[in-house]
Amino acid sequence: MFIKRLSVLKDILPDLFTANKTICFINPQDLTDLDYFSNKNTVVLTDDIRLHSPLSRAGYNCKSDVNFLADVSVVLLPKSKELARELILLGSKIANKGYVVIDGDKNDGIVSIIKELQKQISFDVNLSKAHGKIAVYKTASGNLPSTWHTNKFNKINNEFVTLAGVFSSDHVDPGSKLLRDQLPQNLNGSGADFGAGWGFLTNFLENLELVDGIFAIDTSKRALECAAKNCDTSKVEFVWEDVQQWRSPKPLDFVVMNPPFHSNGKVDIELGEGFIISAAKNLLKNGKLYMVSNRHLPYENILYRYFGNSKEIGGDNRFKIILAEKPLAVSRKKP
Repeated sequence: MFIKRLSVLKDILPDLFTANKTICFINPQDLTDLDYFSNKNTVVLTDDIRLHSPLSRAGYNCKSDVNFLADVSVVLLPKSKELARELILLGSKIANKGYVVIDGDKNDGIVSIIKELQKQISFDVNLSKAHGKIAVYKTASGNLPSTWHTNKFNKINNEFVTLAGVFSSDHVDPGSKLLRDQLPQNLNGSGADFGAGWGFLTNFLENLELVDGIFAIDTSKRALECAAKNCDTSKVEFVWEDVQQWRSPKPLDFVVMNPPFHSNGKVDIELGEGFIISAAKNLLKNGKLYMVSNRHLPYENILYRYFGNSKEIGGDNRFKIILAEKPLAVSRKKP
């Protein structure tokens, strides 16, 4: 949808993206978002390793921090309004004498964000197309709302810190809490927290006496920055990587996870299946996988294919806690 709106914008402002201008592309949602931007003059700002790595290989200058300037900032807005405001602030800072382009789907809240901005600045372009909006303003046209902030840490239970946009940023996820309560206190050896997020489960694991070390793995560098603040022992190694691609330096005694099952707003069961397959590949022969999932998600077939045994050990009407043992070197056929 962004590409359709971008095409209209180029017709309205044909000089906005000329070859001599430097572009900062903030928060791309998909690799195809960069199709019309040259790697020679475009810096990409993303904290998602699944975009950072392939775009870097394609020749784009990818960053996860802000220490540069550009002529134009392009900001694709996330669902989190707090994070959307933060990214617009960053876009204005980077293009402090140029233009900022903001784009988003109406279902993700761009209409209300633009209404907030219209009280402070004037737009050169503000158009609707393809179930979304794209708008352009000069950074000199006004000041952004004084109530907007960047990198504002949230507090959960006066114990954990999070940032806007990370999974479950304003509360402890109930599924993760159920899993924590089912994990054995005598868990031991080396393990990993797949999709560690801001570190709720990692924090629990690092405080178990018999646990020697934990790899906290997540695709979001922003989430791992929170996890590093929520975990304070030398047991934890934070890994900015896609769980599905990661391989442990040595086989693990255990893996815990609350795998994601949404991709671009749609249910994607293959994400969770990829987590399960990666767990099987990274565990010792007698290693164990502890996972939580929504009760309706059908992970039983993939567990059968990659583990000798699996069973439900707890849960409630919303979630199920699964213990899987005896990872298989060769997957079985579907039952």
